[in-house]
Amino acid sequence: MIEGYYAVDYQVHSLRSHDGKASIMEHCARAVAMGLDEIGFSEHKDFDPEDPNVNHFDYDAYMKEISEARQHWGPRLKIRAGVEIDYQVWFEDKIANYLDRHPFDFVLGSVHYVRRVPIMSSEYNQKRNARLAYADYFHAVRDSVVSGLFDILSHMEYANRRGIAAWGPYNTRAHINDLNTIFDRMIDEEMTLEINTGGLHQGVAVTYPCEDTLGLFVQRGGRHISFGSDAHHPDQLAYGYAQAMRMAESYGLNKISTYENRQRREVPVKAARAVAV
Repeated sequence: MIEGYYAVDYQVHSLRSHDGKASIMEHCARAVAMGLDEIGFSEHKDFDPEDPNVNHFDYDAYMKEISEARQHWGPRLKIRAGVEIDYQVWFEDKIANYLDRHPFDFVLGSVHYVRRVPIMSSEYNQKRNARLAYADYFHAVRDSVVSGLFDILSHMEYANRRGIAAWGPYNTRAHINDLNTIFDRMIDEEMTLEINTGGLHQGVAVTYPCEDTLGLFVQRGGRHISFGSDAHHPDQLAYGYAQAMRMAESYGLNKISTYENRQRREVPVKAARAVAV
């Protein structure tokens, strides 16, 4: 049990995502059993026509399931309808048009591709040295922030998922200029930084971003954070939540951002609740 935390998870994928392993109802049941205060579904929405899953997400079916889950669980759990957008600069206009026509509670911006090459593919690192592999990734992240389309920057330093194995231990200071540029723009836009614990259950052994990078964000003046486990199965819900919150508190971050209708509300991290993880 985790005593005293307001518990949220804003990166959860159900069967409405192409790689989800459980229904919205199944995730919610687990969230209530754990004592989560809020669950935020962030189903994948892709725009690259070469992506085999580009048409998987069905907005109307998703919102119907969200409504049914809210009716079922009532006041026991706040259920937020979010989306995780796979960002590439060349289809930025498509993203903007889509978000204009489809309301969500929050929108995550994620970079999975750089110049149309998946970061998770062997091709990405084979064609680059360590410096260029990260520099190109951070350039794409910067573009996503500059776009102004997103509420939350999702799994910052996702390039580490393959990069650490390819290039060895990651050093925040080696990329400080790129990170400062991203964070300064985020702070100007009052954009929220997600602490994503996916790396902890994906075998990478670091959060996205890592602890030193979170410290740099705070040093630049960043204050808005959210939490996401990148759960694709209910067993992954709120994974590493206490570790992430302790890390945030160590940098003086004592509030977590929550969203409804894309309006942010800051909630104290410490609250009279208990969460089993």
